[in-house]
Amino acid sequence: MSAKFPQFVRVFTCGVAFAAAGCSGSAADGDGRKGGGAGGGNGGSSVAFKCDGPSSVAAGRWRRLTGSQYANSVRDLIGQTPDTSSLVADSRTGSFKTNALLPVQENDVGAYDSLAQTMAAKAVTDLSSLLQCDTKAKGEDKCATEFVKTFGARAYRRPLTSDEEGAFASVYSAGKEESFTAGIRLVVQAMLSSPSFLYMVESGKPDKNGLRKLTGYEVASRLSYVLTGTMPDAELFSAARAGDLESADGVRDYAKKLLDTDKFLGVAQEFHVQLVGLDEVTSDEVSKAGKFPAFDDATRKAMLEESRNFVNYVMTKGDGSVEELLSAPYVFPANLSKIYGDKVKADGDGRAEITDGSRKGLLTLAGVQAVHPKQLSKHSAVNRGHLVRRDFLCETVPPPNEAVDFSLPPNAAELTAQELLREHQENPTCRACHKLMDSIGFGFESYDAVGAYRTKDEGGHTIDASGEIVGLATDGKFANAAEMAGILAKAPEVRACVSTQWLRFALGRDPADDDACSLQSLTASFSADKGNIKDAVLSLVSSDAFRFNRGQ
Repeated sequence: MSAKFPQFVRVFTCGVAFAAAGCSGSAADGDGRKGGGAGGGNGGSSVAFKCDGPSSVAAGRWRRLTGSQYANSVRDLIGQTPDTSSLVADSRTGSFKTNALLPVQENDVGAYDSLAQTMAAKAVTDLSSLLQCDTKAKGEDKCATEFVKTFGARAYRRPLTSDEEGAFASVYSAGKEESFTAGIRLVVQAMLSSPSFLYMVESGKPDKNGLRKLTGYEVASRLSYVLTGTMPDAELFSAARAGDLESADGVRDYAKKLLDTDKFLGVAQEFHVQLVGLDEVTSDEVSKAGKFPAFDDATRKAMLEESRNFVNYVMTKGDGSVEELLSAPYVFPANLSKIYGDKVKADGDGRAEITDGSRKGLLTLAGVQAVHPKQLSKHSAVNRGHLVRRDFLCETVPPPNEAVDFSLPPNAAELTAQELLREHQENPTCRACHKLMDSIGFGFESYDAVGAYRTKDEGGHTIDASGEIVGLATDGKFANAAEMAGILAKAPEVRACVSTQWLRFALGRDPADDDACSLQSLTASFSADKGNIKDAVLSLVSSDAFRFNRGQ
């Protein structure tokens, strides 16, 4: 009889198809990541939004939990962390893993089913801890009824409806034909397979102006996943139940508590790691083809860890601002002596001050330079400049049109890669776009393919790291990467873009005209003083874009 139980559970939980169709976005760039959105600059195709009427909100879609959110949620539910390697890879909105883009396929549903079955079996190995109910005193069936309500409310991140309670009671009864443990196991399996667990379900309730206001439980869930990377805890569930999250002030007050947790530090690290593409540094897609033996697995992992340590320091011991994030003159060189050199020594915090001006801020960390481009290229300036345009100025540089002449100049063999790109900018059919990217990327020419600092290129030619950030309201000319970092750190266009990136990260969608007023408030927080990250996040979670939705 037990062989039919998984199929019974599958039919029950998959009655709602796994079909979170994706939101559209800007055309993917060469790294497979998407750009565009609101923000600064006059070049490329950035979109500026203007708040000139009553606040509104753009439409959003349900999002499937990312691999890490799923793993964290299962861990918090049953005390066991699943191996998610069999699950479908996370899809991205812009630079961020959001799973708002692609629906899962039939094989993917099977992978979730199989993993739910495995984790349910592990959960019931310690049945007393899982149930928190004395079966001898209350009886097995009563404990099962209580478990369906309490565990179900946590798994679905809201109280179950009476119909849902009845359906899970039937699942339990079918399993109990074998044993009490089997009944509980099937309930856990069914809940972990359900779209109500696997998706951030945000239906809301009808409100004015065609909007739907998220319920307290939906706000709690969104707040928790955005600020802690996992499901709400008991205290946050209690706040939702008490109605404390019904107002913008209530959401803001509770968010302040979450911003002071280690979990938020982890989220802040993940935001910035994904923003600059460093989450891919350990993947096979990033390869230097054996030309750089220092770029081994240990170095890759150290680069990822350095970026997390860097963000953590800015947030906890620095001033927590965008300005420091983009211009701080320090690195975390642990296990990176092959890249930074033996002279870069760490202090008690693991931090090493860079006093010669060779590095400044997140963008000059070795790992960031190593993943842009992912493969060896003579034209890394294009890729690195594109990174800044796309992720820090929120501009989409269009692909070359059919009229572009790709032929090299007659003296190409005599030119360095840098000279070739500078000459490329004089080509009328290439100038407009390449001036946007290359002029920024030249500042990063002082770093080789794995991020080590250099003053001469592979051919022994002296590097000219001067360039210009075209399209800024202020002078964007710089002599080197350190000067460029200082310009980016203070540029209002960059802060407007970072605002957009936080909205994209939090909501899993690109901003639209209807989000203009929410973005205006968020951008104002980043524009104040040095651009405090926590203050801006508070503005985000208390905005209409965070607390409302549009559509069915």
